[in-house]
Amino acid sequence: MELNTTPEVDEMPSSPIDASEPVNCDPTQPPTMLWNIKATDKSAIYDDLGVNDLEGIKAPPKSLRHPPQLRHHTTPTDNVTLTQQIGNHGDGPIPVLTTPSSSTRSDTDHIHNGTSCSCKRRLLDEINSTDSFACLADEILLHILKWLPLTKLSHCSRVCKRWYRLAFDELLWRRIDLSSKQFFAGILGNILQRGPVAVKLSRAKIEEPVFSLNYRHKAKKQCNKLRNGKQSITTKVQYLDLSACDVSTSTLQEIIKSCPPLRKLSLESCMVNVSVLTCVGQKAQELEELNLSMCEGVIDFGMMQLLVNTPNLTSLNLAWTSLNKQTLTTLTDNIPTNLEKLNLSGCGRNLEDNTVDQILHKCPKLRELDISDSPSVSEAIFSSLVGHGNIQYLALNRCYSLHYSYLEQLAGLQSLRALDVFSLVPDAAYESVTELFPGVIFNAHPYSAIARPCIKKKDYIWGIKCYE
Repeated sequence: MELNTTPEVDEMPSSPIDASEPVNCDPTQPPTMLWNIKATDKSAIYDDLGVNDLEGIKAPPKSLRHPPQLRHHTTPTDNVTLTQQIGNHGDGPIPVLTTPSSSTRSDTDHIHNGTSCSCKRRLLDEINSTDSFACLADEILLHILKWLPLTKLSHCSRVCKRWYRLAFDELLWRRIDLSSKQFFAGILGNILQRGPVAVKLSRAKIEEPVFSLNYRHKAKKQCNKLRNGKQSITTKVQYLDLSACDVSTSTLQEIIKSCPPLRKLSLESCMVNVSVLTCVGQKAQELEELNLSMCEGVIDFGMMQLLVNTPNLTSLNLAWTSLNKQTLTTLTDNIPTNLEKLNLSGCGRNLEDNTVDQILHKCPKLRELDISDSPSVSEAIFSSLVGHGNIQYLALNRCYSLHYSYLEQLAGLQSLRALDVFSLVPDAAYESVTELFPGVIFNAHPYSAIARPCIKKKDYIWGIKCYE
């Protein structure tokens, strides 16, 4: 590199660049810089450039029509600008430097703070060329992925084969919240086969078929067995909330048939028929809790098929299902003896005293009973309730045939812990009635919680937290 210096003068010019000096505009020549700097700072600049003096800088080849620009190097300990470093510091010569070309000097020749200038770039290249997740075990990756929502897990499955396997691991899909979602044909079946145990599908729209052969099995022989009915799909779902779902009865059967280990099921506000109730009884024989409140299509034959095949049922909600007297008779004849919680609210005048007496007689383990909105029920049932001896919660809301003065007969029920009598006891007599039942909570449950999956926390079903 050529070095052009101005003649030394006694006085410093008024500006760093002397306007009287001719400016080199030849494009074949390298650009020049005019620096005003103290002689004592030359050594620092020489060290930064990696030369002993300015004569050690070689000129770029003449073939370069437009030489590359000077690369800027800064030290981490020097956070001042170039103008501050080489500003006016007093008297001294003004050397005119030709910018050194980066093409004439390798990265290893330039030493900057004792480290090669290319070390940062090489370090970045090494980081980018290695997969940090490849060094982690599957257990650690699963612990990281479990914090992602379900939609992000599906995106992660597209990274590579290993991530596909980990993203669909059963550990990440055990408790899922898919409420208010829409599922096209085959989508929900693909999710249920990932091994979830608790699934919340309230207010979801599900299109049939639930299980698509393209998603279920790739083997041709297995597909033929599924089409011919010789082989069925089984999932691991034990807790299933289908409350207020937009779903057909045939789709309900397809879902229930795939869940033989089902323990708790909610079909609240769904349309059911004899086939659905029969399917629940035959396929979910380990069922413990069933919520059929506000369902349409509950009739006597379906009720019989349901109760006969579910001997382990402990909690049943039949509120506002428009049960007629014949269906209530079928209920009392086939009710499981292990039943502990029963909701028959909204039966109207079809529920009578003898039906309640038979239920209390056949279910010695019954602890919670809700017979609200049954105007035909009279105070004659109080003797049966006291004789039962195990009732802890009783709801008599809006049973207008009962006079509040007869409630004192329940004072002999020592097991009673909560009593709901909304619209039955007037405000003037409320305090005197509550004094008859020390330690009993009055009117604390405006809505029944029997067999219902979600009570207060929306992201829980039967006390199990589900994740979106």
